[in-house]
Amino acid sequence: MADENLRLRAALRDLVALSTIPAGWIGIEPRTIAAGLADILTGSLGFDFAFVRLLDPTGGVAIDVTSGCTTREFLDWLQVQLSTFDGSLRRQIIPNVVGFDDGLKSLRGIIIPVGFNAYAGVVAVGCERSNFPTETDRMLLTVAANHAATAFRSANFILERRRAEEEVRKARDELEMKVMERTAELQRTMAELAHMNRLATAGILLASIAHEINQPLTGIVMGAIAARRWLALKEPGIEEARDALDQIESAGHRAGEIITSLRGMFKKETQARNPIDINKLIFTVLAIVRHELQKLGVELRTELDESLPALEGDRVQLQQVVLNLVMNAIEAMPVAPRILSIRSCISKPNFVHVAVEDTGTGIDPSNHDHIFNPMFTTKERGMGIGLSICHSIIESHNGRIWVTRGIDKGSIFQFELPTNVGQGDQARQHQA
Repeated sequence: MADENLRLRAALRDLVALSTIPAGWIGIEPRTIAAGLADILTGSLGFDFAFVRLLDPTGGVAIDVTSGCTTREFLDWLQVQLSTFDGSLRRQIIPNVVGFDDGLKSLRGIIIPVGFNAYAGVVAVGCERSNFPTETDRMLLTVAANHAATAFRSANFILERRRAEEEVRKARDELEMKVMERTAELQRTMAELAHMNRLATAGILLASIAHEINQPLTGIVMGAIAARRWLALKEPGIEEARDALDQIESAGHRAGEIITSLRGMFKKETQARNPIDINKLIFTVLAIVRHELQKLGVELRTELDESLPALEGDRVQLQQVVLNLVMNAIEAMPVAPRILSIRSCISKPNFVHVAVEDTGTGIDPSNHDHIFNPMFTTKERGMGIGLSICHSIIESHNGRIWVTRGIDKGSIFQFELPTNVGQGDQARQHQA
């Protein structure tokens, strides 16, 4: 009875020791789990030899760990037992991981699977005791193997999670790179389309452009003729000649301003964002189309608020927006009365509002939601990019553009722009 009590106490002590194993193995690498299990079997539980083989869940090389010493006969027996398993479990034991002691007596052995159907591996134990393995030995080994299986599964989950996180990170980095490349490509495409649109507009306005440049050139010629006449008199009119030269200089500056404005308008590159007087920009566009307005008999009405604050933007791009809207309005009025109205004002704090209204036939309600879509046009020879580019430019300036029906007839194209980019970001977030 005393021996039985001692065995029960020893078994309880060993069970208590085994119960602390799982907490220490959480998040541990599989090889460390295998080594810890082998040491517990030979150190804490007092077996002579322990062999642990854990399988790599990814199909790699299995992990073999031993603790204690064994005999060659026991190793041969163990190899025969392993040959009854499938796959990596039956692999040859590497001799250099095993410690031999020929002084040991014959060892008795037992093999315990790690996990259900040995999915995680096997544990083999050798002991010199003549009654080995007892029911208590089997129980302790089973508990230890189950703890190892649980820890092994946890380690695999952690490894799989890290692997998945790494794959997600790589996928995210690749996606971000592709998005950046695609964004850059779209920006290049939009810039190319905007340039094509400006060139197309230049062709339409060729007569107006020639007329605008011809005016200061004519003034230069007339001023030179007048100066020559004043200087050719018997008593040269110095003051009159000086006035004529001043007019020549003024006309030359005017021609230079027109050429600079047109070159900036129709060049491929865009400019940096700087403070812009939207009213001055509107007048520049109206000067370009003045001959077109006169030729078609379009009445121009402007209501521009002189107290407007400056905008922060790309002058060339915003000039293109106004020019596109004005030209569309002119083309939308095939018959009289042809009235083009342009208004500017403060629509709300920190926002400038511009409206371009015509007295044309108006927009078909069925086209209202598509009017700013790329390649959508109602013109017989339209390219379908003008309004799309306007929409893109206004949005890139943190503004918005829309169209409504005219008061009596026709259409009103309107856009709002923040007086600076930062306030535009805040306003759009507030509207959202």
